[in-house]
Amino acid sequence: MKLAYRNMVRHYRKSILSAAIGIVTIAFLLLYAVNLDSTESQLVSLPEAMEVNGRVSNLNGSLSEGISISEERVDGIAACPDVEKAVFSAQFMTGFGAFTLEEYKGNLNYFATAVNDIEGVPGLKSEEISYGEARDESLFAGGEPVCILDVRTMEQQGLSIGDEVTITLYYYQYGKGGIGIGKVTPLVEGKPFTIAGVMDYKDFTGSVTPPQMLFPLESVRQFFREEGIAFTADSAAFKVKDPFRLNECKSYMKELGFLPVVRDADFSYAGNALSMKDEEFINAAENLRETLTFLTGMLPFVVVILLFVGYLCSFLLIQGRKAEYATMRSVGMGWWSCFFVMLLENLMIEAAACAAVSLPAFLTGMVSGRALLYSDAVFLLAFLLGSAAALWTFHRLSVMEVLRAGE
Repeated sequence: MKLAYRNMVRHYRKSILSAAIGIVTIAFLLLYAVNLDSTESQLVSLPEAMEVNGRVSNLNGSLSEGISISEERVDGIAACPDVEKAVFSAQFMTGFGAFTLEEYKGNLNYFATAVNDIEGVPGLKSEEISYGEARDESLFAGGEPVCILDVRTMEQQGLSIGDEVTITLYYYQYGKGGIGIGKVTPLVEGKPFTIAGVMDYKDFTGSVTPPQMLFPLESVRQFFREEGIAFTADSAAFKVKDPFRLNECKSYMKELGFLPVVRDADFSYAGNALSMKDEEFINAAENLRETLTFLTGMLPFVVVILLFVGYLCSFLLIQGRKAEYATMRSVGMGWWSCFFVMLLENLMIEAAACAAVSLPAFLTGMVSGRALLYSDAVFLLAFLLGSAAALWTFHRLSVMEVLRAGE
């Protein structure tokens, strides 16, 4: 190492030139590595930055709320391994107390929605609901016979959180295939519910009539089972868990019987079509993948360039040094010792060039540690191989001929 350092200082002009070439090369390689690392990172984090959501609608896509979605499709969406945060809702007409079909006029006065998540009520904000003791938003995912009432309804009926009320529910029944407007049909008469909270709309922004009552979806589905009535949801939406498995998710939904939206299809209330908000994600993913493929395809050319530059720098350093090599051999140094001394000299120069570029870049946070490690490792390895190829030419030299020639 000491001898290599002395040789580097003695031939400082060539060392400086070699280091300058190394600095330009490592800067180029670092730029390449940063682009490659950035593209990979963007592709990996794309699902977090750009969600893909699906929503059930009627066939022509004109309605995504107030439609009829079969229970089989609801359960199928919930069971899909590529779906998370599936949100369902079902609409009802309700009234306080127990009354028969003949008595429903004048008693069926409230619009209600059953949901498994608060997001099932577009326009209702979480902070607009106040829950009773030991209650929170998670109650919608359960099946308890509880309800949330509008503050004005509570005042009209003289009710408070924690009170038990009797409610009669009517559901919307559509004709076969979703034909015809939903007919209000009795579901259950006079069922007890505990008031678990109160909601106070400040600025409702939903597109449907704001509900005056909310129920956990599963508690209402139980009534359908008990009465032997086929349950239908009026809206269904979900988030794709891993957008890179979008095709698998679509195949699963196709098996459930969902169709793509057909704009010129006849109007109906049947929820049998699926619209996916995936265009932006697909375009972004394709662009990133194309860029990544291009950058990855350039790697062999980058390595070849590095090998050539490494060979060139070593070639410049050993020009006019045949006599020096012959002298080292004549005083007893073996071929491998001479080879490693000169190779170490190259390594020290290029390591200094590496540090001159990488250290400021790392300290200023301009590039990631991964990109630095990748570029420095490839740079030094390629340069060492190129240097070894250039130094190997000394192996064919005849020491006696060089000394006799006075080089």
